[in-house]
Amino acid sequence: MARRGENIYLRKDGRWEGRYIKGRKPDGKPRFGSIYGHSYGDVKKRLMPLKAAYCDKGLEARCTKPFRDYLLMNLAEKRASRIKASSYDSYFRIVHNHILPALGGYPMHRLTAQRAQQFLYDLYNSGLADGTVRNIFRYFCNVIKSAVKSGAMSQDICDGIALPKSKQRAVRALSLAEQQRLEREAMRIWREGGPGGGIEVMLALYTGMRVGEICALRWEDVDFDSGMIHVNHTLQRLNLHGNDVKTAVKMGTPKSDSSLRKIPMSAQLSRLLAHMQRAAQGEYVVAGRRGSTEPRVVQYRFEQMLKRAQLPRVGFHSLRHSFATRCMELNVDVATISKLLGHSSAKLTLDIYTDSLLEHRRAAIFKLDGLAAA
Repeated sequence: MARRGENIYLRKDGRWEGRYIKGRKPDGKPRFGSIYGHSYGDVKKRLMPLKAAYCDKGLEARCTKPFRDYLLMNLAEKRASRIKASSYDSYFRIVHNHILPALGGYPMHRLTAQRAQQFLYDLYNSGLADGTVRNIFRYFCNVIKSAVKSGAMSQDICDGIALPKSKQRAVRALSLAEQQRLEREAMRIWREGGPGGGIEVMLALYTGMRVGEICALRWEDVDFDSGMIHVNHTLQRLNLHGNDVKTAVKMGTPKSDSSLRKIPMSAQLSRLLAHMQRAAQGEYVVAGRRGSTEPRVVQYRFEQMLKRAQLPRVGFHSLRHSFATRCMELNVDVATISKLLGHSSAKLTLDIYTDSLLEHRRAAIFKLDGLAAA
């Protein structure tokens, strides 16, 4: 019987046999070698360096392969695991736009902690947003960890490298006066029966929904009895890697589990939606000629509305920030705002809207003056 994990056996002729892997067959199966001795200890002593030599040889052979090969293999494994199409599209762009050009040509044994650190510095110096840099480097570190776990690399070169503290960009929200001008323009389009009816703007301003969530909203997701909007899907234009058609609009689930949520409707929004539903001929709230309306069409319409309302050019996502800002101005607590926005935590909401909360902090300090004994 063999000692567990050591591959050393007592033969019928009284000798001990130790087996070790000395190579691989064309089909990848191991090719074994054997040594013999009159005692277990003697065989074990002679077997250990043979096993170590094979391990070193195999590791060296794997480590001299280009990092490109392992990176693309890892990406293919992610696609085979049936991750969300939006996630794969994001990983594909990270790999092909950033990691491959910078490090793909290096043999794996020449990837060092110094090169990883330099890669991080180069990302920051390229002018990319902090969040983008963090996403790229985290993906790179996950690939390295996977390589170490599989034996393709001998050590984790990312261990000990810390990402600099993230600098949160100030959000651009519409002022109350700007929002009122935009609402008047949206209602004008609605009364005149223009494309979209301005409903996408009203939804963003009064629910904080993302543009993809608004485009994916169906009438069955609007519950007038309970006064709730159910956010269950999102619409995105994604790259179709490996196909003749480069991009396509895809329906999927929101970006995270916390994005699956129910949002109460204001009385004004409920009346507007109910009026629109009576005239609706399709299943989508923001209807298009082919059923749904894709996000970039909504963004284009929004830009035209800003021009007509003589407002500064901002992205559609600013309407989501405007919703959060109005909530803060009305002293809605951060935890509630976080749930309405579909954030993963109240801390994330605080990090994003820290500047918007400045006036609240100043008001709190002023209130303390009233408690002073003097």
